[in-house]
Amino acid sequence: MLAIETATEACSVALLDGDRRLQRLETGARIHAEALLPWIRELLGEGGLAYQDLDGIAVDRGPGGFTSLRLGLGVAQGIGLACDLPVRPVSSLAALAHAARPDGYRGRMLAALDARMGEIYACWFDFGNDRPEAMGQEILCSPGALAPLDGESFLAAGNAFSSYAGELRASLGEALARIDAEARPTALAVADVAPYSASVAAHELEPTYLRDRVAN
Repeated sequence: MLAIETATEACSVALLDGDRRLQRLETGARIHAEALLPWIRELLGEGGLAYQDLDGIAVDRGPGGFTSLRLGLGVAQGIGLACDLPVRPVSSLAALAHAARPDGYRGRMLAALDARMGEIYACWFDFGNDRPEAMGQEILCSPGALAPLDGESFLAAGNAFSSYAGELRASLGEALARIDAEARPTALAVADVAPYSASVAAHELEPTYLRDRVAN
């Protein structure tokens, strides 16, 4: 499986083939446009595979940056159409939660990404079944609009906790047990979550933006 993640300022591509888990990941202003296709070719070469050997593609559908999401989805769609491959769109917030999950953790996690314009993308997840199951809808809101679901403790992850640390700590209260503000969605996390996401035909692939106005 080929996996692509371009929802944030980081760009990553992964190739899973049996027990092999190969990944390229880098952060930069133009990295998505410059590195995405070369990395895919590099990983296929490293794995001794051709596009025709792939059995599917997993791609981050968002929410995230408008331009970077379009690039990742466009590449996934192009390969899917050319090679007649199914595509599994994965939530960037589910991938973030999976990437940030401590080993063996089976509680709740709030995944939140900086959406800019003073807002965040957020979703609650539960790991009771050993995978990130959404407890509600992905939302776009101000940091101060979030509140804990109840008194149960939870973990939190994502760069929203770097950008809006004070506001989020104040709104989430004492139930917030731990924050991993450095966690990010990765292509390997997208690949790991993909089996729990429905596959679509490549031409049906659509991004999730959550807002009409865009900020990259």
